[in-house]
Amino acid sequence: MLKFGTDGWRAVIADEFTFDNVRLVALAVAMYTKEKAEFYQEKGLDGICVGYDARFLSKEFAEQAAAVIARQGVKVWLSDSFCATPAFSWAVVDKKAVGGVVITASHNPPEYNGFKFKAWYGGSASPEIIDDIEKQLRLLEAEAVVVKKTVLPESIEYFSPQTNYLQHIREMLKPEIINNYKAKIVFDMMHGSTQGLASLFAAEYNLNLSEFRGLVNPGFDGVNPEPIERYLGKLREEVLRVGADFALATDGDGDRIGAMSSDGSFVSSHHIIALLARYLIESRGWTGGIVKTVTVSGLLDATIEKFERRLYETPVGFKYIAELMNSDDVLIGGEESGGIGIKNYIPERDGLLLGMLIIEMCAYYEKPLGKLLEDLMNEVGHFYFHREDIHLQRSQIELLMTALATKADSVDGMKVLKYNTSDGVKLFLENSSWVMVRASGTEPVLRVYADAPSMERATALVKRMVSYARNC
Repeated sequence: MLKFGTDGWRAVIADEFTFDNVRLVALAVAMYTKEKAEFYQEKGLDGICVGYDARFLSKEFAEQAAAVIARQGVKVWLSDSFCATPAFSWAVVDKKAVGGVVITASHNPPEYNGFKFKAWYGGSASPEIIDDIEKQLRLLEAEAVVVKKTVLPESIEYFSPQTNYLQHIREMLKPEIINNYKAKIVFDMMHGSTQGLASLFAAEYNLNLSEFRGLVNPGFDGVNPEPIERYLGKLREEVLRVGADFALATDGDGDRIGAMSSDGSFVSSHHIIALLARYLIESRGWTGGIVKTVTVSGLLDATIEKFERRLYETPVGFKYIAELMNSDDVLIGGEESGGIGIKNYIPERDGLLLGMLIIEMCAYYEKPLGKLLEDLMNEVGHFYFHREDIHLQRSQIELLMTALATKADSVDGMKVLKYNTSDGVKLFLENSSWVMVRASGTEPVLRVYADAPSMERATALVKRMVSYARNC
């Protein structure tokens, strides 16, 4: 049974992610679109956009998805090249489409590909939309429908998503701050779909910025195209080699952000959310609450405490953040994985936009990124986050969740103060610490997280929980 996870359906190419299955899911999208036609017509919306990333066979998968949807009588726009997912999301809004299908596995390993559906507002589809699409998919699976290879019909229109997307980013920046900023910056594209775009802004704003790993490479240098510390070893080498003041990194489809200071220290999404929240409040004076997923560090809570902003917490998955951004006044929303969205934009993550805002922030405070983080920690307190992923059988994961939610009273000698079971099991401990386990929504793994006043304590909590999980 094909099933959408926290952000789309993803699977290994030639195993579950096959042309037959992609065509089947595309047919479900077409059926959903036709079923909801009257609802969307009242909003002035029509048609489906289709795009793809720089992964192996993404273009070919996208063409088959577009062909299947178009053959059902639905208007289709197909991207004329690979594109970053945020650029594609903007195209959905620009075209006033019902939604968009983008073939991408985001940060997953090279052998994966995926099928995301973007809603008409340009962000991750709500759980309700995904449920409706999956209902159509269940009907097709029950009838054992097989969709054969389909020729692209002449009715399909091609579009180029880049131009309007870059203009939207320009409108979010303050050129009087960012122009001629002289810090040396490296921007790691991780061979993803954003390649070439940071260089365009570097030329436009006269920045001392160079792109790294900015070429198509479906093998992604043998690592996951995910901007977290374990996959940024080559970026660290480049930072030290060129003497960069700081570095930025975005993932395979361009919707996540990570960073690095001048000494090669990793600056995580937890740090970036907190720093940008403070910057947007202090420099822009923007109103709104702050949204974080359940795995985000307590650093964000401590940072915004003095600003008296409402703090929302959601399960993991940007679709939950997008829902709040659509319904409430939200300044910024982010998740541990590096996906961050801000107000006055679409409710979508965007690694390129966030990277440019980080550059603007450093120019505004006249300090490099590492120094800004050091100052923030000294002001609000030190929070250290650690995560490990382990492969476990589904039955083991279920036993672990049950045991933690009913029996745990201490972890590594620290008393459990309270529980959160909204997404996995999160145990709040003494000394502003917590440890959490949850099953990944995109990969067959168990994720183990901890947040504590020292890295040694966070690492010890994760190690203890991993040991417990393996022996549960």
